[in-house]
Amino acid sequence: TRVIGLINQYLQPDDIAVGSSGSLPGDLQRLWRSGHPGTYHLEYAFSCMGYEVCGALGVKMACPDREVYAFLGDGSYLMLHSELYTAVQEGLKINLVIMDNSGWGCIENLQNSQGSSTFGTVFRARGEDGRLDGAVLPINFAANARSYGAVAYTIRSESELLDALSDARHQVKPCVFDIKVLPGSMTHGYESWWRVGVAEVSNSSQVADAHAAMAREIDKARPY
Repeated sequence: TRVIGLINQYLQPDDIAVGSSGSLPGDLQRLWRSGHPGTYHLEYAFSCMGYEVCGALGVKMACPDREVYAFLGDGSYLMLHSELYTAVQEGLKINLVIMDNSGWGCIENLQNSQGSSTFGTVFRARGEDGRLDGAVLPINFAANARSYGAVAYTIRSESELLDALSDARHQVKPCVFDIKVLPGSMTHGYESWWRVGVAEVSNSSQVADAHAAMAREIDKARPY
């Protein structure tokens, strides 16, 4: 959330924000303050992971004289980042703001809220017992971006972020901000209900409780 605030303060009123998946659409809806009309393009219906890079490319093609910033998580970047190559090839400068929290944080939160333990949503190596509970994988997204020919920054502090934003403003190639953030540091408490199928029969008391909570919410729903 701190990263979002700092970038929002730095951007100019005509700069365009793009996003689509994970916790970021909710985070941005709650925290982002747009400049001029037409500068906020977020997809809320289907949470299309991987849309962010190609979506930003399309926005840049439509508004070539504007700075375009795509907000995405490390999980979404891994889903689909190949249009970064196209941006380099076509000389279209987009800015990719990658929040690297070492996993699919939004999906992990959803897992846990439905009574399930974390499984397959944290980017860890396999430990000695064969489970995915080893060391966090040291993925270098900045190095990956440079391999495409983009300008990239590895960011671990506020000052590094502000310096990178300032430097990127003068670049002509696509820029990638590889921002290392703490897991679970997104906003919480959306005051809404996300219906997810939960097992009705389970040996886990947490899953049983989650199913009971789902049934209570279904009873509140009204037909339209």
